[in-house]
Amino acid sequence: MTYSSDWESIVGRFGRWIDFKNDYKTMDCNYMESVWWAFKQIFDKGLVYRGSKIMPFSPAVNTVLSNFEAGSNYKDTKDPAIYVTFPLVDEPTCSLIAWTTTPWTLPSNLACAVNPEFQYIKLHDTEKDKVFLVAEPRLKDVLKQNKIKSHKVLEKIKGKDLVGKSYVPLFNYFEGMKAQKCFTIIGGDFVTADAGTGIVHCAPGFGE
Repeated sequence: MTYSSDWESIVGRFGRWIDFKNDYKTMDCNYMESVWWAFKQIFDKGLVYRGSKIMPFSPAVNTVLSNFEAGSNYKDTKDPAIYVTFPLVDEPTCSLIAWTTTPWTLPSNLACAVNPEFQYIKLHDTEKDKVFLVAEPRLKDVLKQNKIKSHKVLEKIKGKDLVGKSYVPLFNYFEGMKAQKCFTIIGGDFVTADAGTGIVHCAPGFGE
């Protein structure tokens, strides 16, 4: 507490409104006891579980970062991206086409996500004789980025009707996880129409 008065002065100059006269400090015993008490109430109600969370990490200082630290130097940048195809198990001639700016996560792919509310198109690239599934709102961009000059729409499918379908994984590292329903299409409202293909490659080890 040696410099507490200086801290109060500086925080006031920052324009932060803090009630220093009725504050709490994490080092105070009554604060620690209140946290343990609150935690026990939650535990007794069976609401505590063990989980994991991806944390931002700084290789420069070799430690995890807080969300505040990770976001304090945020910049919009242009990332290179690739398109990847995942053939369907029950229809090998038709492939999901996903877009990613993090290709190093592909060996850990365990699912592909679609938006249940989107309309998806079964697209036939007549020049290369390949069939892809892509979200209708993203069609124009996918055609342009993949230089598909001639195409035909074979079918329109609602996203919710794709959920549960299995696809062939890119790599066989985690093939044993098929028994846990991996390598299937899942539904998620986090799939947006502002970028990509409307199909999101999911690798849980690399993000929430």
